[in-house]
Amino acid sequence: MDKNFPIILTELRKEKGLSQKEAAAKLGISQALLSHYEKGIRECGQSFLIRVADFYGVTCDYLLGRSKSRSELDTIASEILSENSPSDSSPTGKTFIKAGTLITKLIKDTDNSINMNLDMLYVIALYKIILIQAKAGNLPKNWCGRAYINGDVCCNSMYLGITELAAYKAITPSKNKRPVPDTPVPEAIKTLVSEAEDFIVKATTEQCPPVPFEFLR
Repeated sequence: MDKNFPIILTELRKEKGLSQKEAAAKLGISQALLSHYEKGIRECGQSFLIRVADFYGVTCDYLLGRSKSRSELDTIASEILSENSPSDSSPTGKTFIKAGTLITKLIKDTDNSINMNLDMLYVIALYKIILIQAKAGNLPKNWCGRAYINGDVCCNSMYLGITELAAYKAITPSKNKRPVPDTPVPEAIKTLVSEAEDFIVKATTEQCPPVPFEFLR
C-alpha cells in the first residue's frame, strides 16, 4: 500500500467531519482497524479500498496517491489546459467532453455576458437527448416533463424543431468588440469539428447528389 494512503484516508475523514468511530461504522469495520489503517500499521484489502473510494467520492488512484485528481471529471478538467494528449485524435466520449469544456471555458473567459445563454444551449441539447431516448425506451418517460402526455412522449420533428428555435433564442450578440485571434487548434477541438462536418455532409447528401461542404456553410 502506498505510504500516502494513511494520510489521505485520515484527511478525507476529517474533511467529512467524522470521528474515527463514526467513519468506521459507516465503512463497516471496527474503530481499531480503521485506526491501524490511518496510522499505516496495517494494509487494507482491495474491497475496502473500493468501499472507501465510493464513500468519499474519490478514485482509487487518488487514495493511493497516484493522482492529484479526486474524480474522473477532475482528471478531464485538468487536461483542458495541458498539452494535447495522443488520445485527443480519437473520437471518444472523453475527447468530446474535453472539447466542450474547453469551448465553454474560453467563451466564458472572453465574454461573461453570454454565460447563461451558452449554458442554455447545452441544456436544450441535453433535453433533446432525453426526449429521443425516452421515446426509444432507454430513459424513463416521466423524465420528459411537459412533453410526457398521456403515457407517451411528444417527440415529433416539429417539436424537436421548436426546441432548436428556442436554442437560437438563447443567443445574444456579444459585447466583446474585438474578435479572438486565431490560435493553434487543440486536437480535441479538431477531432470534434471533423466528426461533426463528416456527419453533416453524409446526412445531407445521403438522398441527393454529393455537394462540396463549402456550399453547406
